[in-house]
Amino acid sequence: MHILETSRLILKPPSHSDDLLLHALHNDPFVVNAIGDGVYPTIEQSKAELLQFIKHWQLNRFGLWMVFVKGKGQTREFAGYCGLICRGQYLSEISNNVEIVTCLHLTASGKGIAVEAGRAVVQFAFERLGVKKVTGWVRPENRRSLRKNLKIGFLHAGYRMLLEITPETAVRIDNLLVLDYAEPHVHT
Repeated sequence: MHILETSRLILKPPSHSDDLLLHALHNDPFVVNAIGDGVYPTIEQSKAELLQFIKHWQLNRFGLWMVFVKGKGQTREFAGYCGLICRGQYLSEISNNVEIVTCLHLTASGKGIAVEAGRAVVQFAFERLGVKKVTGWVRPENRRSLRKNLKIGFLHAGYRMLLEITPETAVRIDNLLVLDYAEPHVHT
């Protein structure tokens, strides 16, 4: 497992102690509206989803990173999550294909955090995982997400709002640090 670090961000694999952070994120009205279902999850649902994030890491050695914005000293502000998943309704059956997923608080929106985190995640996928392509799907009404993905280097792939990125189109981060992360004990 790895931590990704850019000039402004720290992306770390999820741990059980992140349950309240995830719950607050998924109860942000901005996020509820962006997801489009209008449902506010219970704390139990948030904990169950966090457990799925952790299990994805266990099975695949990658997943969704919790994104923190660096502050003064050791302070960090939780912005949301960004990462890679193996499932996705628009993923082809081709192996070595993963989907990028990003979810940020309203307070983190419009500051370039999603672009920076997405570039780090995609670069990790190509350089460390040997992935040949990353897919992204954007709801037609989610113009912010579309702009973010285009800034990362995604290109339209033909079907509705399906996007793809390859090592040739990806925008690199020159100062990306990849650090080893001790895997937290997982409760089952």
